[in-house]
Amino acid sequence: MTTETGIEKEAVIGPETPFEGGASEGAIDVPNGEKGRILAAGFGTTVAMWAIGYITHMPAVSVPQWLTVALLAAVLVHGGFRAARATGDGLMAGVKTGLLSSLLNLLVLGSLLGGNEPGAIVPSAAIMIPGFLAAGALLAGIGGAIAGKGAAQNPNGTGAFAGVGAMATLLLLVAGGIVTSQEAGLAVVDWPNSFGYNMFLYPLSRMSGGVFYEHAHRLLGSLVGITTVVLAFQIFRIDRRGWVKGMAALAVVLVIVQGIMGGLRVTGKPTLSTAEADMAPSIELAVAHGVTGQVFFGLMVALALVLSTRWFTNGPAVRLKTAGTERTLAIVFLVFVVLQIALGAVLRHMDSGLLSHIGMSVLVLGLAVFV
Repeated sequence: MTTETGIEKEAVIGPETPFEGGASEGAIDVPNGEKGRILAAGFGTTVAMWAIGYITHMPAVSVPQWLTVALLAAVLVHGGFRAARATGDGLMAGVKTGLLSSLLNLLVLGSLLGGNEPGAIVPSAAIMIPGFLAAGALLAGIGGAIAGKGAAQNPNGTGAFAGVGAMATLLLLVAGGIVTSQEAGLAVVDWPNSFGYNMFLYPLSRMSGGVFYEHAHRLLGSLVGITTVVLAFQIFRIDRRGWVKGMAALAVVLVIVQGIMGGLRVTGKPTLSTAEADMAPSIELAVAHGVTGQVFFGLMVALALVLSTRWFTNGPAVRLKTAGTERTLAIVFLVFVVLQIALGAVLRHMDSGLLSHIGMSVLVLGLAVFV
């Protein structure tokens, strides 16, 4: 059927129902389970806390420890508050959010638990871990209690969770860019360990200068990896669209490959050695790591888009007569953007190809305006 404006409308028979567990009758379904909302709140709180911790611990930044702790506590309270508003479950939503966030934060708590030698754990670890979990649940629970019970305000928890995944990836990209700018990519000489320590137990007291930037980048990569895997599991659990499941599976593969490339960029080969003579750093893998990271970010943003409420509630699908041409142009544009990213990575890591990078930027700009 073609309208007077020349837009050909696709026939739509009934509402699209891509998710398990329907929404309101007659509306396009969105994921409305509590699990998605708690995941979004818990992971979102964690990403915000890590961003604050990263900034306040940067070597060039001087922030009093009490202020950092106060900010982190405030984020936990706010996370519990938002979870309660999203689910309508009050105190319990806050407690669940705090526990989830605290479990994820064990990835960085290990920096306070590592001993003076690799493999050593401080004696107080047995008290610190349960106390840390309890404190997180308490603070977020306070936020949930303040919000109180009521009607859920965010039915699309999975969409929000996908947005959190995209933001976590953006934080990781920024941290990776700082690593390159500070020439700290080889500051930690081994992988997957850090100077012989388990990566998650490397002492915070030893993270200074380039070591901080590189080690923090590795920890952020771990958080993004966990976020991606859990998001994919949630998508496979509730989403009926095969192509969205395919995107989620591709994201998991990419984040694993990205992590391995980042590690082998340092060592050149799989090894647990910490001897510099055993390492063969690869500048080519550094370039590939930079390119793949931005491609992965684009994929996470795309997942956030196709899982968003607006994707399902923006009216019936329409197809322009020029859809085929526009699709081709979009693909061409995407290819040139990736090429531009690759040229930028070569320039950053190899200090060559400036004119090619500038020329490609002009071409990409022209395509962007035309498309």
